[in-house]
Amino acid sequence: MKTLKLTTLLLALALIFGFTSCKYEDGPGISLRSKTARVAGEWIIEKTIDSDGDETTFTADESPVYKFEKDGTMEASWTFLGTTSTTKYTWELTDSKKKISLTDVDDGEVTSDEILRLTNDEMWIKDSDGDKIYFKTK
Repeated sequence: MKTLKLTTLLLALALIFGFTSCKYEDGPGISLRSKTARVAGEWIIEKTIDSDGDETTFTADESPVYKFEKDGTMEASWTFLGTTSTTKYTWELTDSKKKISLTDVDDGEVTSDEILRLTNDEMWIKDSDGDKIYFKTK
């Protein structure tokens, strides 16, 4: 009986960690939250590093705010000279959840970026130009 309980416990743990393990280049080994749940929330850009290695940092006031919803919608808003602009997108995790694809609701333009790290409070992506964008939760 003890063997059956131990086997059941080990199988349950293997299933839990097997389905929630992270497979990102710089990601954590294991997370108990789904990838969709980790993306959902409000994010700001902490810094960018372009493909030439030039780094730009942002303050919370300078960065656009990206609000990802679990239903696959997203709004990016930014303020410039006192005027706030907002763009609406849909988003989805693609390529075995290794990429995030954004579709502009107005013009249908699609971008797909590689996810390097995804935790509850950090999301690092690399765009098609090789630029790295480091997000943190707002």
